[in-house]
Amino acid sequence: MNLPQGQVVAVCLSNGGIPRTAVESAELTSQGFHGDGHCYDQHYAPERAVTLFNQEILDRFAAGVASFPAGSVGENITLAGIDLNQLSPGACLMIGEVTIRLEKQWKPCHAKDATSGATVPNSAEWLGYFASVLTPGWVRAGQAIAVVDAEMGA
Repeated sequence: MNLPQGQVVAVCLSNGGIPRTAVESAELTSQGFHGDGHCYDQHYAPERAVTLFNQEILDRFAAGVASFPAGSVGENITLAGIDLNQLSPGACLMIGEVTIRLEKQWKPCHAKDATSGATVPNSAEWLGYFASVLTPGWVRAGQAIAVVDAEMGA
């Protein structure tokens, strides 16, 4: 089976809330990225340890507005080259030694640009994913990301 491959655009962390800020690399554990704050207890669960979103969507998030940087919707991993919306829950992605499993689609409420302060609602209802961590390790921008086990969406 020829499964899609892509690239990690950014690893993003925050003390809680959005936007998250891109960092060079971070350690991903079963609870999420080391150093990333979950603003509210209800935001943490093992099946929601990490959030993913497509750069391709950030690039067109709001008509007439320059693209929003990685972390703008509160995602931990911004990726390009793999359309998350073509995958189903249960699909597994490999990033270096790290393996994550897509658990549930996630609809960010809005995007916020840390530089300009611009906030735009997610009126197009673009989706990302919550994922659990099967194999922990380090994730960095520029790493290849590959679908290693997938159920393709309709």
